[in-house]
Formats: sequence, C-alpha cells, structure tokens
Amino acid sequence: MHAGVSSKRNRRTAAIMLVMLAGSLCVHAAQGNPDFSIKPRVPVNALPASWDLTINGQWPTQCPPTLQTVTLSGADLRIDARSVLGLCERRAMPFSIELDPALALNRSVLSPGVYHVSFYAADGAQAAPQLRAFSLVDRSPTGASAIVPETGFWWSTDATQANADRTVLSIEMQQGQLSTALMSYDSAGQPVWYFGSAPYAGRIANLSLLRLAGGSSLFSTVASQPHGDAVLTLDLQFLSSAHAQAWLSRPRSDGSLQLQQLDLVRLPMAEATDGQAWQGDWVLVSDAASDAAPQRIDLNAFQIIDATHFQLSDASNSHTLICSRDAAHPEWPPTTCNLHQNDDGGEVIFESVAISRMDGQRRDGAAIHLLRVSQ
Repeated sequence: MHAGVSSKRNRRTAAIMLVMLAGSLCVHAAQGNPDFSIKPRVPVNALPASWDLTINGQWPTQCPPTLQTVTLSGADLRIDARSVLGLCERRAMPFSIELDPALALNRSVLSPGVYHVSFYAADGAQAAPQLRAFSLVDRSPTGASAIVPETGFWWSTDATQANADRTVLSIEMQQGQLSTALMSYDSAGQPVWYFGSAPYAGRIANLSLLRLAGGSSLFSTVASQPHGDAVLTLDLQFLSSAHAQAWLSRPRSDGSLQLQQLDLVRLPMAEATDGQAWQGDWVLVSDAASDAAPQRIDLNAFQIIDATHFQLSDASNSHTLICSRDAAHPEWPPTTCNLHQNDDGGEVIFESVAISRMDGQRRDGAAIHLLRVSQ
C-alpha cells in the first residue's frame, strides 16, 4: 500500500476515534477564566473598520473596576481597569465594560488584522493589576483568504534548552471543524493528553481542552468509561498553513488567569532540514473557474542557493520554485515560495507554505494552490 494512502487512512481513523471518545466522555466543563470574558461587538451601521469590545465579569467585591488605560503594542491590545474604592463588601457582583479600542487609543481606525486582547484588573488603589481574561479578535479585511492548517503533528519551537521537551499537538481539520490533541507532561513529569474541538473560520480558533483520564488500557479485559475535565483553554492564530501562535490558559484560585504563549510549526518527518523535504510531485490548481486544468509539476531537482534560500525545479527546468527561510529557524517550513513558470514568464507567490500544500496568488490576484501528490 502506498505510504501516503496509509497515512491518510491512519489520520482518518484516529480522528474518528477521537470524536467517538469525546462523545462518550463525562465532561466537567470550564473554559478560560469563568469569571471574565472578552467579546467583540460590531456597532450597527458602523464602518467595517470600526469595532467595539465588551468585557463582562463577576467581581469578587461590591466595588467593581472601572476602565483606566488602553495600550497597543503591535497586535497586543492591553486593557487595564481598577477598583479604587476601599472597605468593599466581599460579595461578588456582575460588571461590564464597553469600549471602542480605536477611540480609546485616540485613533480614527485600527489596522486590519488579528488582535491579542488582554484584560488586567486590580482590586484596590495600590494593588498590582492581574491578568483576568485573554481573547483573540479577528478583524482581518473582508474577503481575506483563509488559512488552511495542515493536518498532522505540530511542535512547539520555544523550548529554552536544546534538550528540553517540546509540546506536541496533533491537528485535524475537517469541514470547518478543528480538532486538537495536545501531548505534554504534568507537574510530576507524567505524560498527559488533552483533547478539544471547535469551529474554525480561517485564522483563529478557541478550544476548551479536556484532560482525559479513566479509560481502559490496551490489554484490559474490563471496559471503563473515560472522563474529561476541561482544565485548559487553547487559543490559536494561524500565520500560515504550517506556522501558528498558541496561547494556553487556565484560571488560578485567586481569580487571575495563567497564560503561556507558544510558537508552533508543522515540521517535516525527515532528517534533512535544508529544503529537500519539499522535493516531490505537486499539482498546481487555481480557484478561478476559467483557468486551465490542474497541472502536475515534478519538483525533484534540489539546489541550495544560500543560507536562507533553496530552489526546486523539474527535469525540463520549465518550472522553478525558489523558497525563502527564516535564518534563525532553518528547520521551519519556508516563509514564502515563488514559482517561476519559465515557459510563459508567469510567477506565483505562495505566502502560506506547509509540507504538503502551498497557498498564494498570481499577479492578477487569482487564488492558486500547490498540492503535493507524492514524495
């Protein structure tokens, strides 16, 4: 049996088993910090670039916080609030803060993109602010192309030591539903597995991860029903089909939120990290109905150009793929690849590059894809 077919069947079987397992779980749900939430709200009759945020929560005293400052650093939007009154009764009460981020920052509009929104609040005039909630808000331009995450194993890339254990995620994308299994270790060094599933709309996803326990061993003669406790929240922002930023969070007993940020990449299962993993047979397809039939391209001639570029071409040299890499992370998938069609002078720029697919557009703006059919 062909290795590619076997791999696809194994992934499909694993996905089905995960869905069946999730459906049979006894679940105790708790997502993010249950006392606080951040939600975007688009005003009625507003321009597409205009948007509001609503922060809802349960404050532990009868003196809820009021908005203090809003700051923006790159895509990181920080909202600070503070409860300034003293001698407040220790009885929880609901509160809500609504704001227009652009107006709070004295700007007419904010640039399109995905924003990482953090809400900090302090309980008292002199108390230090604590992180209470975190959320991703997608304000990408209307009609922006979706990013399709590649199915398979993804690895964290920010281990602090060369021999440190990396976090591993298995990601499966099917019909608008993103499923993730996270494999890591607990505080005692024992392996632990989390599973979650959520809708995915093109750039971001928010998943409540269940910690699975209580199931039967492989050789057990007595079946036992597993259970899952939702103890982590995973926020994902896909930068390309093979590169993502991730935020893992969990509530603390004092009402604050513990947040861990990770960089994730989909790495080739190959010893060579110089670009040879992208050798193989590919098919060039376009979304435009008027375009010609898909074209098969055998990119099997490999050449290193320099420390940050490599080249793949076919036997006739009619197609040349030149890929750019991050010099600080040479094992990562390329950041971009340009396909030169030497027979007609055409060029395709792929800005989302994974192991088995590349997504981009031609100079005329038509969406186009390069899909691997064999290695």
